[in-house]
Amino acid sequence: MTLSEQQKKIIADYPLGGTLDNIRNKLRDSNEADEILLDTLAPGTPPLRPTALPTFKGTPIKSSSNRLADSAGVDPVAKELFSEMRYCTFRDVGGFWDKFFNPESWPNKYKEMLAEMKTKHDGKTWTDFPRGTPTEALVSAWFRSLEKPFLADAPNKLHTTTSAHQFEEGKGQLDLFLQRSTTEASTIYSYKNVLVVGELKQSYNPGRFKADFLQLTRYVRSVFNDQPTRRFVHAFLLCGSMMELWIFDRAGAYSSGPFDIQEEPDRFARALVGYLTMDSEAMGLDTFIERVVEGEEQQRYVTLEDKRARLHTAMYKQNAIVCRGTTCFTTYDNEVVKFAWASGKRTSEVEHLTQAKKNGVKGVAEIVAHRRITSIAEMRKGLKFPAAHPFRDENSDFDDLPSATSTNTSGSKRKSPSDATINTASGSNKKQRPSIPRKGSMQPPSSTSKTKPSMQPPSSTSKTKPSMQPPSSTSKALTKPTPPTPSEDLWEDRIYSCLVISPAGRVISEFSAIKQLLESMRDAIKAHQSLYVTGNILHRDISPNNIIITDPETPHDFKGMLIDLDMAKVRDSDPSGARQITGTIQFMAIEVMENVGHTYRHDLESFFYVLLWMCARQSWSNGLAGGDEQAPNKNLLDRWEKGNDYSQIARNKKGDMSSRVMFEDVLSQFPESFKVLKPLCHYIRKILFGPEGGMFLGTPEGDPDQLYRPIIEAYSEAIDKL
Repeated sequence: MTLSEQQKKIIADYPLGGTLDNIRNKLRDSNEADEILLDTLAPGTPPLRPTALPTFKGTPIKSSSNRLADSAGVDPVAKELFSEMRYCTFRDVGGFWDKFFNPESWPNKYKEMLAEMKTKHDGKTWTDFPRGTPTEALVSAWFRSLEKPFLADAPNKLHTTTSAHQFEEGKGQLDLFLQRSTTEASTIYSYKNVLVVGELKQSYNPGRFKADFLQLTRYVRSVFNDQPTRRFVHAFLLCGSMMELWIFDRAGAYSSGPFDIQEEPDRFARALVGYLTMDSEAMGLDTFIERVVEGEEQQRYVTLEDKRARLHTAMYKQNAIVCRGTTCFTTYDNEVVKFAWASGKRTSEVEHLTQAKKNGVKGVAEIVAHRRITSIAEMRKGLKFPAAHPFRDENSDFDDLPSATSTNTSGSKRKSPSDATINTASGSNKKQRPSIPRKGSMQPPSSTSKTKPSMQPPSSTSKTKPSMQPPSSTSKALTKPTPPTPSEDLWEDRIYSCLVISPAGRVISEFSAIKQLLESMRDAIKAHQSLYVTGNILHRDISPNNIIITDPETPHDFKGMLIDLDMAKVRDSDPSGARQITGTIQFMAIEVMENVGHTYRHDLESFFYVLLWMCARQSWSNGLAGGDEQAPNKNLLDRWEKGNDYSQIARNKKGDMSSRVMFEDVLSQFPESFKVLKPLCHYIRKILFGPEGGMFLGTPEGDPDQLYRPIIEAYSEAIDKL
């Protein structure tokens, strides 16, 4: 580029000269001081080593609502929901009517309601149905006009809202919904009492199906969020005179197919009478938890084998539909009751926990009792599924949806137990084709060595290349859900189980002091090492929700433990065939998001992200900052959970880990009292990613102790210095 005379004059008039010298000197001095701290904190960082083979082949990545959130341009909730539902939505499912709306199975009084209601159709139309292009309010009023004369004695009742503020927390305006007739009357409704969700539109436009469906899905997610142990949710769309009935469960959504209520009045009448008369089982409500009134309070119990546990407080729930639906409660016996819909293709958590105990694993929660409840296959028995609905381009139609703020159902990250308030209705985050690096010939240092290893990378003659390259072009499809291949089932079967686990503990995000955080993190890493080395099991889902703070009985007991082995795998085992890994995106290792088979080093990287998250974000929420300190206006870790796809978030993490300046930016988000942990964070970063000027992502060959030992020792030394 040739500069103009005017540009040359500006440069000459305003020379930089030495104006940057002061900044350059300060950066140099700051770096030197940090290097001294890093070198004296703990034994030297292991050198970059040859990359080991992945522990096992990976599982395909598919998006889940509790992970990805687009940062700009489109409604993030709509994007999340579409990623979740895209390849597990089925229309016009065979056997739908016979299974859910078959009058032959109804008692006589409900059959009479059906016959009486059908008299309001004159053979061509429903006589009082609003003419022209009626508003949603007019159609809602018409529904209520049918309810009063024909369905007044039904156990369920129709309701409508005119404002989003009529629901707790402003969770959106529902056109129509059903509650039990026994639900206490109130001007403020709660999703914990919603039985059926209905969405009304003035006219039928097939081109708007995606937007209408996602709007309905948004409300259904709110139902699951407030009723996390619910098995499935009924819903319907009525656009003009075209109606479609839907059922949502933990494996997706399926429908009756659209029909015209004027031309098929029998179907409409069966639907309305069915909705208003369904019992808890047919409605998909939780019937496993026993609710007993004792004195003036309602108590909740579960019975598993010979164990009867009384539920105390809610610990955790997932804000998604298609997921494991993990829901945890503490009990009055200091145990945890966990409900989850685990993949039927994976080794169950019960088997992993049993094997871990048999092998003498330390620091992992133990199973007290368990019971299998049901499965998706059992709930869908008798239905005939077509191919999944072929949605239009994934980037279209989102502008037609209401803003996420209008319903307040956004939940791109998993809630910690401190945020979870779980109410159940009364009566009721992977890889395929892993890139496997070649083995090298270099050996790790002795696990007992205390000498400072060299920080030099492998020589140019080494056969191993660190996993530093971006994913190949063939992995681009992994950044979004992929359809099942002809050899796969149309939908993933999930097994719904209840486990009682001990001890209870508190999730790591509830730490109340720096020392407690470090001790819990250190001991959880020790537990992970025991699980991996002694138990031959890799956890694969390290997040704040799966690390608990315990109250040890002796000084030598674990102060932090690992829970939740739903995603765990036996070392060197074959792929399970499960479609998704629903780990938490903020804490996933970079290579895991880049389609590299999962190894123990990736879990150690996840532990590191948990530490950074606890210091940079959770510390502020827990009130551990100084009295006058204010949390940063812009939290830099948002880019670990918000992005268009996995590859973008992986790039964000790479930038934060590879650049000293960007890593310092992350550490600058710590409250002043937590900056004592900066040397520890620098040191662990150096262990995992290598020295300045490089970015090592691979897993070293040899004894895993070469990574576990220096990290655990670094935590212990940091604790001693407090």
